[in-house]
Amino acid sequence: MRIFIVGSGGVGGYFGSLLAGAGADVTFLARGEHLAAIRKHGLAIRSVHGEYQIKPAQTVAAIAEITDPELIILAVKTYDSADVARQLSKVVSSNTVIISFQNGIDNDIEIKKYIDNAKVFPGLAFLSAVRAAPGLIVQSGELRKLVFGDRNAKDNEQLRKIEEIMRSAGIDARISDNITRDLWQKFILINAFSGMTAVCRASIGAVLSNPATRKVYTRCVRESIEVANTLGIDIPDNMFDKVMGITEEFTPDSKSSLLVDVENGRPTEIETLNGTLVRLAEQLGIDVPVNELIYGAIKLSS
Repeated sequence: MRIFIVGSGGVGGYFGSLLAGAGADVTFLARGEHLAAIRKHGLAIRSVHGEYQIKPAQTVAAIAEITDPELIILAVKTYDSADVARQLSKVVSSNTVIISFQNGIDNDIEIKKYIDNAKVFPGLAFLSAVRAAPGLIVQSGELRKLVFGDRNAKDNEQLRKIEEIMRSAGIDARISDNITRDLWQKFILINAFSGMTAVCRASIGAVLSNPATRKVYTRCVRESIEVANTLGIDIPDNMFDKVMGITEEFTPDSKSSLLVDVENGRPTEIETLNGTLVRLAEQLGIDVPVNELIYGAIKLSS
């Protein structure tokens, strides 16, 4: 299977390296210094499970260079999705499967607005990894899992084959029996984690240890749950306790990628996160003041 990694940062670089290391036909799309470093030295991985290098690593410098893709692992920032999808539409075919491992709840739906000649599915990446330097991916923590699925069917033969390939490469990969539910469960978690750390300009430990900001954090979680319930999403009854339990397990100095982007003056995924929640709540007539504040504040500062 010809696999292309579109977005060779933390998520794409790490999982792509596992596939390539297992002998899969993997090509990484990269640019600039990252591309130059990979071509010269290979793709280096520094992980809690060891250090290794994919050398040589197959690379392309532009989407137009992609040929005969069978699987595209899409891991670009969501604000680049539309542009990337337009370009991908010119190189994919009916034999191509695209799985979006991006933040948010509707990336596959947005991508399908530009691509009608390939199969597009949603997915979730559970991983703490960053591109620490050109050609270097640093992964931390024990969690390294991929979940993906078909919104219209519990079982999909093509996705099952992809699941098998990933598992043979040592990836904890699973096809979801309800991918919409799973997308929302992660969305509720990261919406509060990302939004609150970014608006407070503080780590999760600092946010939770302060009684005032902790109270606002819990309200942010409950707002997302109310929207999900109103939409009829099949989330568990103990969703709030589940989210807070996972949040408490984060390393206290953890920062969201949204906060890191704000601190570095980069574009953010605020539209995909709190912005999406605000728009859905408005359509449903639900009051979400915490998410509105986060969305407005981050928009003003980015």
